Formats: sequence, C-alpha cells, structure tokens
Amino acid sequence: MIQRLTFCIAVGTAGLTQAWRPAEAPLSTPWADRIDADRPLPEYPRPTMVRPRWQNLNGLWQWQAADPDDAPPFGRTLDDEILTPFPWESALSGLRRQSPTGAAWYRREFEVPRAWRGDRVLLHFGAVDWQATVYVNGRCAGQHRGGFDSFSYDVTDLLERGRRNELLVHVWDPGSDEGIAVGKQSNAKFDDPGGYAYCPASGIWQTVWLEPVPQQAISSIQVVGDAGSVTLTASTGSHTQTGDVEVEVKQGASGRVWTARGRLDQPITVAIDEPRRWSPDDPFLYDLTVRLKRGDRTLDEVASYAGLRTIALEDFYVDDEKNGKRLGPIKRIVLNGEPLFQMGTLDQGYWPEGVFTAPTDEALAWDIQRTKDFGFNMIRKHIKVEPERWYYHCDRLGVLVWQDMPSTHKQRSEAEKQQFEWELARMVRGRWNHPSIVNWIVFNEHWGAYDVARLTRHTMALDPSRLVTGNSGIDASEPDLDYEVGHICDNHHYRPPTTPYPKTNRAIVCGEYGAIGYKAPGHVWDEDGPWVHFNYNGNDAATAEYETFAKQLLGYKKKGLSGAVYTQWTDVENEMNGLYTYDRKLIKLDEARVRAANEALTAD
Repeated sequence: MIQRLTFCIAVGTAGLTQAWRPAEAPLSTPWADRIDADRPLPEYPRPTMVRPRWQNLNGLWQWQAADPDDAPPFGRTLDDEILTPFPWESALSGLRRQSPTGAAWYRREFEVPRAWRGDRVLLHFGAVDWQATVYVNGRCAGQHRGGFDSFSYDVTDLLERGRRNELLVHVWDPGSDEGIAVGKQSNAKFDDPGGYAYCPASGIWQTVWLEPVPQQAISSIQVVGDAGSVTLTASTGSHTQTGDVEVEVKQGASGRVWTARGRLDQPITVAIDEPRRWSPDDPFLYDLTVRLKRGDRTLDEVASYAGLRTIALEDFYVDDEKNGKRLGPIKRIVLNGEPLFQMGTLDQGYWPEGVFTAPTDEALAWDIQRTKDFGFNMIRKHIKVEPERWYYHCDRLGVLVWQDMPSTHKQRSEAEKQQFEWELARMVRGRWNHPSIVNWIVFNEHWGAYDVARLTRHTMALDPSRLVTGNSGIDASEPDLDYEVGHICDNHHYRPPTTPYPKTNRAIVCGEYGAIGYKAPGHVWDEDGPWVHFNYNGNDAATAEYETFAKQLLGYKKKGLSGAVYTQWTDVENEMNGLYTYDRKLIKLDEARVRAANEALTAD
C-alpha cells in the first residue's frame, strides 16, 4: 500500500481562530473536541493520485449570506466567519444556520510559495453543495454545478506572485426545493427534524487545496485491477500534448517490481506474477508510480495504488426442498471467482456536529473499522458520495462498497436530467480507482427515477468492471417497474427480511431490511420527537430480533440470496434504528451476538 510523504504548507489563521468555537448542537461525537481549528482535516485529500507538494486552504474563512445574483464583494471583509470545510448548517462551521436565499459568499486570502515559481497552480475543491462560482483576484476562475464531485481550476494566470491573493467563492444551494441530486437532505429538516430526510449540507463541505504541477502534467489516471494484472490509463487533459507513460507496480515489503510503458490516453497493462488478490479478508494494495516521460526525461510523477480483484456473476443451482427439484441455473455474486455473501450496513454518512463532513479523518476511518468489527464485510453508502479518503479507508481496511447515486426529491426538468446524468458519470469516474467499490446503484426506491433501463445500461457501459443495480428496492416489489436490466434484483423488506425469487439473469439481494430501533436516553437528537423506528424495548430485545432475521437470511442464502443490507449503522437525527447512537457513544445491540450472526452468513 502506498506510503508516500506529502509536504503540505498550512496557511496560518491563528489570529482568527481564537474567536472560533462550534455552535451549539444537541449531540456531538468524541472527535468534535479534537479539531485543530488552524488545520481542520489536514490529511492529503486525493490518495489515488498523490504528489508531494500541496497547500491546504481549510480553516477559518470569511462568510456572509447573500442573494443568488449578488455582485462579488471584492476586497471587502464579510460579516461572519466559518470553519471550512464544514457546511454552514453544521455546528462545526461555527454558524449552524440557514441562508434565507440558499446563497452565501466565502472569502479568504492566501500566498503562493516562492518554491512554486515556474509551476502551474491548480485550485481544487473536494465538493461544494451546490453551485460554486470561483473568483481569484477579482477574476472568475469558473463555475461548477453538482454537490458531490470534485473540481479544479488552473489559476496560474490569475495569481499575483509575492503578495496575498484573494479567493472569493459564491455558493448557491437550492437543495430539495429543486430537482437536483441531494440525497437525504431536506431544507425543511434544519429546524424540524423527523421522518426519513435530514438536515441540509450547504456550501463547501470537503477540503480546498492548492497544488503546483509541471507545465506538462498528468491530470488523471484510471486504474483497473483484475485477477492478475493492473491496467492504467493516464491523461494530461490535452489532446495536443504527447509523451510516454511509465507504470511501475511494487509489491510492498517484498520489493518485487513490475514495469510497463505506453502512450498517453491508452490503456497500459502490467501483468503480475503470483498475484495477491484484494478481498475483505486480505485487503492487499500494490503501490503504483506513474511517470510522464519524454525520452529518458521525467516530466511529471504521481503515486497511487491498486487492488487486484474481480466482481462478477456466475451460474449455480439450488435445491428446491419443497418440490424435490433442483432450480437453475440462477445467478449469484462472486468475488475473485468465489461466492461471498455480502453482508452490509446502510450508512447515511451523517454526523451530528458536521452533517455531511466528519469532524476528523480518524472519525471517518473509525466508522468503517467498527462496521467490520461487527462482522460486516460491506457498506451500502446510501445516496451520498463521500470524500475520496472514505473510500481509501475502505480499500485499505477491506470493506466492500455498494455506492448509491444521490437521488432527488422532485421530478426533473430536461435540464435537470442532463445535470443528473453528468453527475452520475462524474461519480463513476471520480471513484473509479477504488477496489472496494463493487456495485453502482443508479436509483433508490424509484426516487426521482426516469429512463431506468437506459441509465442502468449507460452505467454498465461507463464501468464494465463492476456490478450495477438499476432501481434498488423496486425490482422485486414492483413488477411493473422491473425492467430486467442490470446485474442485481434488489428487494427492500424491513421486518422480516424477504428475498426475491431466484433469477436466471441477475443476482438477488435484500438491499434494505431491519430498522430495529429504540430510544437511548441522553443520546437522542430531539428529546421531544417525533421519532422513527423506536419499536423495541432495549438492547436484548433488539439483538434477539437481529439474530432471528439473520437466521432467516441464512435460509434465503441457501436458496440463492447473494447479499443483504441492514438498516442502519447509526441513528440519524430522529431515526432510532442504528447499531450505534448518532453520537457514536453507545452501542445499541450486543456486538458479539451481531458479529456471530453476521459471520454465520458470510462463512463459506
């Protein structure tokens, strides 16, 4: 696995952060008190394409509510301050408020290191919800729409070397009032929690950073790890640039190295002798070094990693004990050619103090490790796309991921459909390099769904290396909406779990079940309610029900079920059905009994 040292230049805000403090919130996790307000989320934000030099712009920025069409306040001090990158509705932002119009300005200053002279300078945003218009020194660098994908601008020609530069960002987030991809966000839930939607997460919610790159630089890499090879495609983003690409694959401590050379924008395959395949039991990652070459001269170099694994469907037969016959062939999911029951949790990716943004990278990784400790081998990331570091932790810890496309709350206009499809492609391409992701889910329960068959096939064409679910929870329960496309037929049935009838063309899974919940006093978001899923009487009763459901799933596994997703990992706001409370301070079901039940399901 990659162990590269990166040199981050932190931009000091010590004079400002003396005034920062988190806003009051009903709950907070143990990591809320560990935030360094001078350097929040200091970790390198792009672990699949690493360069040694960068500058983190997280920290205290100026902020003020705005109108969507306000003129830029160049050179002016704004009304408030916000700890970036936490959404302005979050307690960790220091604000915990809504903008009346859904719009706001961000402002800060920065200096470019002298050592970067001669380099191009890129300005990166991990994610901004939803529309971001970026200005540097009074000139527009660009505008981006979409709340879950990263974007960047070459700001070299906008910079003033040797002096402080002004960065101004206008954000407009219509949220659930428009037909855009928002996931579980609801504008109405900021001050009225309850139901199945939650607080919105507006503004900058992932790391902002600067990166120096050579005049000719690698702009992207696409990595595919197969059963015994790594295939990599590198691009500079320019059709006029030429050069060779050298790929070096290293097997960790053994020191074994494989190399290959090819052309820009062309797949380069490196065959690996005696490959060590990635799996939840052995999440081994090969180190990659990618060099842009002109003859013997190296123009640019980035580091990455790869996991070698395959995910596919295979034919098999099951015994129909009732009729004394064998059924089949039907489909089941295989990892690296072997059947593996994928037992997961539904993870909403919400934090009581940060909404969409985890308070620290340690907290982000803790959720994943604890999920694995409970005996789960998979996480369904529910209608939210996480920062890249979340998937990096899944890669290195060995947890499979079913990744949802964030849904909308409203039917879309034609322009909104085009935006949705652009964001769908950005999600697939932006998270392509993570071996942990094995299943893309296009729609959930038909929320905002349209052209399901076309978009399912489109996603399969975008990424032939993974499985695709078209309409999670609808394929089995709504026959009129089952278009017989994709790799997986997915049923949602909470208490008890059920299974779709075995299919000859798709694997069958129970994509949501459970919701075994109860109210844990002292760990509740809103003591006055209303609460959702608080129908059990404490830990023992809830755990016993979990064990009952697991035994039912074991029976379904024998009939062809390939996976199941328990709802859910933590309580979220007024939903009481987590294995943990929302503040991550109390385990609500017996961990050892849950782990034993899960391990019985995932055993061969």
